[in-house]
Amino acid sequence: MIIDSHMHLTRKVNFDVKKNTDMKLGIPEDTNIDQLVGWWKEAGIDKAVCMGQDMSRIWGNNFGEEYVLECYEKYPDFFIPFVSIEPNDAAGRFYPEKFAYFKQRILGQGFRGVLFTPPFGQYLSNSAIVYPYYEFAQEHQVVVQYHHSAQMGPAILSPTKYVQMEYLNDVMVDFPNLTLIVEHSGYPFSEHLFVLMTNHKKLYCDLAMNFVRPAWLAKNLVLAKEYGVLDRVMFASDYVAAGYDLFGENPANDLKAWIHYLKEELNQICERCGWPLFKKEEIEGILGKNAAALYL
Repeated sequence: MIIDSHMHLTRKVNFDVKKNTDMKLGIPEDTNIDQLVGWWKEAGIDKAVCMGQDMSRIWGNNFGEEYVLECYEKYPDFFIPFVSIEPNDAAGRFYPEKFAYFKQRILGQGFRGVLFTPPFGQYLSNSAIVYPYYEFAQEHQVVVQYHHSAQMGPAILSPTKYVQMEYLNDVMVDFPNLTLIVEHSGYPFSEHLFVLMTNHKKLYCDLAMNFVRPAWLAKNLVLAKEYGVLDRVMFASDYVAAGYDLFGENPANDLKAWIHYLKEELNQICERCGWPLFKKEEIEGILGKNAAALYL
């Protein structure tokens, strides 16, 4: 089984045209959901953890937040839905309406997790405004996922001070039974993240956007293996739209290439570098078994 543990659903109408144009970020075109699922299944992917990405406070975007429920209802056996939240209002205070929305998605509509993006909303993951979410998530066994990584592109988009791993360490200490996931293997702070993963057995990471740096990714997977946390590393795509960001016009081809990297190219790089090789069961774990143990 292959599971995409992190992909985004988008709708063009959910993006602020002026801000995205001014930042030269571009706006993805809409993707037919049947075609999207077809691409993923063509690549051999059995399930996908899907979410929008709430960036409404500063950037006026939420990707496709309301689209997630629609897609989940249409493909309940394929999608594992997450809600995306910015917990702070325009003045940086706790936002009660967002908290109520979060609880409704979890309790009323069966969503499995929540995505926070501290650098995009410019708040810290150990801020008091997020703690009510952690308390609820720990009580109800809700997975908490973060974009807790640096971002390639304009510095203002994702200020690095909001993604330092010490802030995440506070969350681990205060909520020892909370399941946490850091996207993009915490780029570029991956080794620090792996150390935190040794401290907190419910801390996972994914490989979204890592495949464009094949040597860097191989080195970090070797480190994850050395630290003994490889069983909590998961395959992910970070999909936005065809012909946008990392994807070509047929995303199935990109997905196949990333899966092929893990199955074939990873050990070739390791062999050339004199690094430890990966067993078949370790690769299968990254591709799906690790995520299956978490979600299924």
